[in-house]
Amino acid sequence: MLNLNGRLSWTTSRIILPIMFALASSGIAFLLSNGIPFDIPFLKTAQLKTIDQRFEYRGPIDFRKSSDVVIVGITDQTFEVLPHSYPFPRSYYARMIKNLFAAGAKVVGIDITMDDSLRSEGGDSSFSAALRKYKPVVLAVRPNIDFAGRYTILRSSDFYHNIFAKDDNLLGVVLVRNDIDGVYRRYLPYNIFQVGQNSYQEVPTFGFAILSQYLGLGNRLAVDHNSYFQLGNIRIPKYDDSSMLINYPGAMGSFPTYDLWQVLDDSSFTTRDEKRFGMQINDYYNLKSAGVFKNKIVLVGALYPESADLKPIPFSGNRSGESGNLAYGVEIHASAIETVLDHDFLARPSPLADFLEMFGGALLIAFSSTLFKSVKRSRLFLVILVPLLVTGVVIFLSYEAALVLFAKDGLVLDVIYPIFGFSLSYVSSVVNEYVSERKQKAAIKMIFSRYVDPSVVDRLVEDPRLVRLGGERKNLTVLFSDIANFTGVSETLTPDDLVAHLNEYLTSMTEVVFDHAGTLDKYIGDAVIAFWGAPLELRDHAYRACRTAIEMTRRLKELNEKWAAEGRPILSFRIGINSGEMIVGNVGGKERFDYTVIGDNVNLASRLEGANKMYRTQILLSENTYEQVKEKIFSRELDLIIVKGRTRPVKIFELLAEVNDSIPEEKKKLVELYCTGLSKYRARQWGIAAGFFEKALAIDPNDYPSEMYLERCRLCEVEPPPADWDGVFVMETK
Repeated sequence: MLNLNGRLSWTTSRIILPIMFALASSGIAFLLSNGIPFDIPFLKTAQLKTIDQRFEYRGPIDFRKSSDVVIVGITDQTFEVLPHSYPFPRSYYARMIKNLFAAGAKVVGIDITMDDSLRSEGGDSSFSAALRKYKPVVLAVRPNIDFAGRYTILRSSDFYHNIFAKDDNLLGVVLVRNDIDGVYRRYLPYNIFQVGQNSYQEVPTFGFAILSQYLGLGNRLAVDHNSYFQLGNIRIPKYDDSSMLINYPGAMGSFPTYDLWQVLDDSSFTTRDEKRFGMQINDYYNLKSAGVFKNKIVLVGALYPESADLKPIPFSGNRSGESGNLAYGVEIHASAIETVLDHDFLARPSPLADFLEMFGGALLIAFSSTLFKSVKRSRLFLVILVPLLVTGVVIFLSYEAALVLFAKDGLVLDVIYPIFGFSLSYVSSVVNEYVSERKQKAAIKMIFSRYVDPSVVDRLVEDPRLVRLGGERKNLTVLFSDIANFTGVSETLTPDDLVAHLNEYLTSMTEVVFDHAGTLDKYIGDAVIAFWGAPLELRDHAYRACRTAIEMTRRLKELNEKWAAEGRPILSFRIGINSGEMIVGNVGGKERFDYTVIGDNVNLASRLEGANKMYRTQILLSENTYEQVKEKIFSRELDLIIVKGRTRPVKIFELLAEVNDSIPEEKKKLVELYCTGLSKYRARQWGIAAGFFEKALAIDPNDYPSEMYLERCRLCEVEPPPADWDGVFVMETK
């Protein structure tokens, strides 16, 4: 029985649970992809954007020489060339129809709604006559809109905003439905007009009305089947219940395009240029002889920006190299027509194929989470990392497959919803491990958050192996800070006031340490010890320590101003900073230990803190720290000393500010004079050096380092040091 239970448990964790996770996650994603129980707008928008990415991946299709569709555009140049201003006399359009059919056009579609509000300068009768004589010509209608049901319900009023619709002319609805992000990707075969209280009429869209005429189907509508529309012998795959997806050949300017004035410019028409130069150019005959309209569908529409007919499409850029994803409405109709004529359809896979894609990827991710269930607890990150990597690979392959299949076969795979399903599978697969790990992490936090910095706690939680005795040797920066004359201050306060005063000071200084990613080592009475570079790696640990020291001085100044106003004693401190190799880790007994740093370089920082007394400075750096931050700080070399407990000399530097701080010019000049004096001092030029130190003191009589070196120069002039003197000062005290 025990063996059987164990086997059932193994089977559940390794096989049954992954299958359940995969089924649940892929099922949820599949239902959402079909709008069940509701649409999630941001997922739907993201899915639509991936279609745009696929168009960009595929790139434009250049069929300008083989296209069945030609565009005659009203452009900015049209207004310059034609003698009448816009709106043009409808006699222009009558002449255009006559010339296009004379040039061999098979179908003409006019994507211009001719409303009375256009106030044309006449020619209505000639245009009506042309419509009766030359066929087929499809006129654009723009009805009023009510969104309802699978198709758009359109109310017929004002003759559909085209006064020529009442003469039984061929009509096509120019309404194109955009997606929720405003981009025009879909095309409806027809719309439903409400022509009476309970009377409706199906009217083809502009492109499908033209297609029916071009294919010799008369006024036949596309037939709506379960998964496709049928127009004659052509089956058009559905993208959704009521529309197809337009397979755009490219951005704006993808179709062969000619200007309206070129079509009108026959021997009996005079353009402004012809009138100006007194000669007939007659561009129309060049187009006719070239056969550019022969057996073509000719679409007439606006191609100027002020037409308000620019729409966003899935392609960016145009043939002029301009950016943007806009195209004119007539180009959208042209793209829809060309999609059908070329049978170059964009189709979605079957629902079963959609689900199998989601389930297969989700199952692979779920199974990957079981690979490391038996590893030691210290390597449990693999249980999270490996499925994450597998999830990334599955998502990448799914996305790449979507791009390739779109470009080669016109297959529109779901991308976002499978990614959503894969993510659910990953989360559900690792959540059990997370819950069990959470108990261990909670125990670590409870123990260590009492006496170490929160960043240390986070590191220990992420890597429990750090919870042990011993440590590691690392290059770090350590800071020692101690209050000057704290004994004298303590004698002026009661014990309660002293503790409150000290706590306010230590709290503020600790905040500065934490603000600069430091780790608080410990408090020793009024001293603060902190270090940078562990447990979290910091490449700029020396610079962070220096910034902390500068900010601590600013913070103490603010506290002193506050305390002085309250009648409380003010404080001053000294800081020593050193960088170098030291041991960091948990030091102590098995039941109680501290995360701390030890080593000779730690001791040096402590000695530098004490050395401030002798130089009457506030912040001292070792040479090791200085070399790492010298480009970012404003400082000066103080001395070459041998501290107590060491035999090798070390250069020390006074940290004054950051280079980006506002430093008074007098201070800069003082440091410049001081540094020059120090170099002369090291060169045994005592008199010259003394002169520079005197000039520095003239700027600031309280600059003790200059005063100290001035005194040394005078002593050396009286009793020069031996010939092998190296400028080292031996520090006898701590």
